[in-house]
Amino acid sequence: MKNTTKKILQILPMTLIALVASTNLHAQAKLGIYGTVGTEKTEINGEGWSTAGTFGLYYGLAHLGPIAVAADARGDLSGNINSGLFGPRIALTLPAFPLKPYFEVLGGFSSYSTVSGGAKSTTSGNYRWVGGIDTTILPRLDWRIADYSYSGGGITEGNVTRHPQSLTTGLVIRF
Repeated sequence: MKNTTKKILQILPMTLIALVASTNLHAQAKLGIYGTVGTEKTEINGEGWSTAGTFGLYYGLAHLGPIAVAADARGDLSGNINSGLFGPRIALTLPAFPLKPYFEVLGGFSSYSTVSGGAKSTTSGNYRWVGGIDTTILPRLDWRIADYSYSGGGITEGNVTRHPQSLTTGLVIRF
């Protein structure tokens, strides 16, 4: 019993140092800048899936063990709709697990056309739920394997509410 306690007391400081070092390594990358390409479905004017892209940045606010809390600002662009959104981001980073899932709730505005092929002349408030998965491919470079967003607020066209959604992939540079 005494030998077991002695071994635990010897290992405990090294384990704590390793955990603190691991936490600090994750905390160093506070800023992430990203760009993605993919597709978006707005259903505005009967439009189906079209080419889309997203660009933005997030800034880390806190690390609570494996959970990272950040603020995200992004622009979503497609032929049918442009959106500017901002809100909280929660990511899960587990040591020795290469995938980092994240979830966001973003609010802002969307600009779109109510006439097929027309200029984006209508702007309204909007919010989106976003979820995705990143994985590190180089020390400060992540591949955003998938970024899916769904517009909960939707866009009203006549008496029908459309809920745009997008699916993109891209890169994240962390600083």
